[in-house]
Amino acid sequence: MKLDQLKYFIETSKHEHIGKAAKILNISPSAISHSIANLEEEFGRELFIKQGKRIFLTSHGKLLAERGVFLLREAERLMEEVRSDQVELQGHYRLAATHALCEEHMVPAWLDVKKAHPHVSGEIYTLRSAEVLSKICNGELDLGVCLSPQSNPLFDREILREGQLFVVVRKKHPILKFKGLERSKMIAQFPTVRPKAFQGIENCETHPAIKQHRMEGRVDLMFDSYSVAIRAVHDSDMWTLIPDVLFEKHEKLLENISPKGWDAPYNVSVIWPRDRIMTKLIQLVIANLKLRFHTV
Repeated sequence: MKLDQLKYFIETSKHEHIGKAAKILNISPSAISHSIANLEEEFGRELFIKQGKRIFLTSHGKLLAERGVFLLREAERLMEEVRSDQVELQGHYRLAATHALCEEHMVPAWLDVKKAHPHVSGEIYTLRSAEVLSKICNGELDLGVCLSPQSNPLFDREILREGQLFVVVRKKHPILKFKGLERSKMIAQFPTVRPKAFQGIENCETHPAIKQHRMEGRVDLMFDSYSVAIRAVHDSDMWTLIPDVLFEKHEKLLENISPKGWDAPYNVSVIWPRDRIMTKLIQLVIANLKLRFHTV
């Protein structure tokens, strides 16, 4: 399948009319008919059916039309980026970050870059870390930020921040009456809020530090967003683990009761598809993210 063939097919599919497509593309109707016939022969499927003087997309034609728009856009962007050092600062980009980091870090990092390069456009999604990782591996995103991704041959990564997960409770929690070893022993008596384990992400349900300090307690609630965990802990006697970067934001609401000798490392990483061209625009977003996490 050639790009011109795909372009002719997509334009024809928009109107379901060869003559209209030919006029828009400024080519002969016979050239479009010949191109579509070659596509149908290559795929071994009819893409249009003829009823009287009109043509209509088949189910396979609809599939190619839906996916073809994306493929054509990506191919055109790739050609532009290869041809010039300047047009790579144009185009449309898809980014995502885990719920806890998207609003505070990804959005401002993108907007700062866009101010300097107004011709770019983008999509930003808030997702679970595992979803960010999955979509990067599938090539659905150009860039993602997530918590503690395991290494994977389908993406490259750079660590933006390394920190500690803290054991936290609400202010005036009953556990605060105890100190030292006594507090560590008592924490297991209270229910806990735990992150739901997802493939490809470290530091989930059974963090080794919890077992090491014998803090396994009854799990009353699972979460996929730290905002859920923070609200649940604030409004109850439950406890949980949250990254230090989030604790710093909510220090007025929460108490860090991590025991002596506590060690629960995590990292915030920016990831991108290994087979994707690293454009100057993406490099600028990564640099902006690194600057923001460096100043946290």
